[in-house]
Amino acid sequence: MIRVARLAAVGALAASLACASAEPGREIVWWTPSWGQARAEVLADKFEAAHPGVTVKLEVTVADGLPTRIQTALRSGSPPDLIEAQHAWVVPYAQANLLQPLDDVIEDRGDFLPASLEYDTWDGRLWAIPFRIETHALFYNRRMFREAGLDPDTPPQTWPALVDAAKTLTRTNSAGRRQYGYAITGGGEVGNTLFRTLPLMWMNGGDIVSADLSRATVNARPAVEAVTFYADMLTRHKVSPPSTLQDDGLAIRRLFVAESVAMYQSGPFDIAPIRRENPALDLGVMMLPTPTGGEPAVALGGWSFIVPKDAKQPGLARSLVRFLAESENMGYFTDTFPARRSAMALPRFADPILENFKKMLTYARRLPAHKNWLQIVQVYFDHVQRVLVGDVPAERAMNEAAIEIDRLLASP
Repeated sequence: MIRVARLAAVGALAASLACASAEPGREIVWWTPSWGQARAEVLADKFEAAHPGVTVKLEVTVADGLPTRIQTALRSGSPPDLIEAQHAWVVPYAQANLLQPLDDVIEDRGDFLPASLEYDTWDGRLWAIPFRIETHALFYNRRMFREAGLDPDTPPQTWPALVDAAKTLTRTNSAGRRQYGYAITGGGEVGNTLFRTLPLMWMNGGDIVSADLSRATVNARPAVEAVTFYADMLTRHKVSPPSTLQDDGLAIRRLFVAESVAMYQSGPFDIAPIRRENPALDLGVMMLPTPTGGEPAVALGGWSFIVPKDAKQPGLARSLVRFLAESENMGYFTDTFPARRSAMALPRFADPILENFKKMLTYARRLPAHKNWLQIVQVYFDHVQRVLVGDVPAERAMNEAAIEIDRLLASP
């Protein structure tokens, strides 16, 4: 984590003096991920201008290890006042009595997408305020499709068609460079692979755990088939790059930008960097392909604001969350979709490239809410990696994962 004392635009010296002259105890510490730092600085300035004497201090976090660092901070007794956390982490934190309820922060709940509020609700109370929602879709390079003899206007819609297209696209191109058809993740944080494999299970009628959270189902046939389909992209079909076991979402985006891979799965947050880093790339976005005859499914991802139970400035933190949750501010802050319907109407969300991401929202599902969910998905990911390495078949790996997951589900 990189510590950043936010400095006002008028200059470092003036900002330092302003910080020094702020009233004692009127500083809010806000943890924000690195990808949103610039926008967070703008909104922090705006909040300070409306609250004389208050200083917002940004501490910029990085993705690797973030769930563990947040949990450690929440248990430390001296956490920051405001933290951005993924939706799926909120309920486990609340169940561990690490958060303050935020029922009083927003009044117009009808303006929020219901699924986003459901993520942050436990035991009848709201423990976080969602501001960013997202789903995945499939990015593809239209030029690479054409050069391989594929029609970019009719991208694959089923799993078999996706495999066939990926095989066709895995080739030595006209420039003599080796390219790959479909990049998957096998490294980085758990979420990289979870958000790319769990929807495959759902489409196939499976899941990691049962709906009542009483038992593991990751070793049932639909789930094993989904893991096999995913791993086969690397181990059997050889359409994912050799670097797959180290690659996270950022790595496969860079491969796509370099036009070394033709397709990969990710969220709308990748659109801006793709356009910035390779403006000439002929970008296409398709909905996630399904098993033959199957229904689409995708994980609803996103981020929420949480206020730790031991926050030093709970009142100011609530005020900052209320400010950040205003429609205009939320629409500005998110780099995917806002959790508010009114913010979704802002012009920036009318880009045609977003259309299939919006369609995928219709099929979005929330992740299971269990107090040991973070440990459960770590177990799952560890065993998926074994399959990707080629050490064990998916059936055996998922059977062994199920034993560990059952213990975590039964743990008090």
